[in-house]
Amino acid sequence: VDLQRYFGFCIGGWNQAYQFDTLPIVVDSLEDMRPGDLIFVSGKYYDASRTPKPHDMTHVEIYFPLAAFGSTQTIGSRYRHGCVQVHKDYRFESKTYYDMQYHLRSIDTWLQGTCRSHCKQHRWQNG
Repeated sequence: VDLQRYFGFCIGGWNQAYQFDTLPIVVDSLEDMRPGDLIFVSGKYYDASRTPKPHDMTHVEIYFPLAAFGSTQTIGSRYRHGCVQVHKDYRFESKTYYDMQYHLRSIDTWLQGTCRSHCKQHRWQNG
């Protein structure tokens, strides 16, 4: 809600899979990422009883490069009982999911005032 005045819309209360679906611009390499872009993580849960998320999307972090550490830093909350913090590298090992893949996305679509799903496979509805 606090970014609504900058974006012109409210992202909504859905999870990282919804956010992923609203950002269609793929960034091909880390060198092309800009501060604020998002790094999504997909993976498969170790616990087979957990319902997979759309696109197997399990996590998202904000790209936040710091010159002192190189260009792999992110801001995010990785741990169940943790808090938001700066991470030196976007790559990490999860105890909750495996077969992790990283998906780089530009937030330009949001900055242009558009927040709608571009995915034909998943239908997101209010309610």
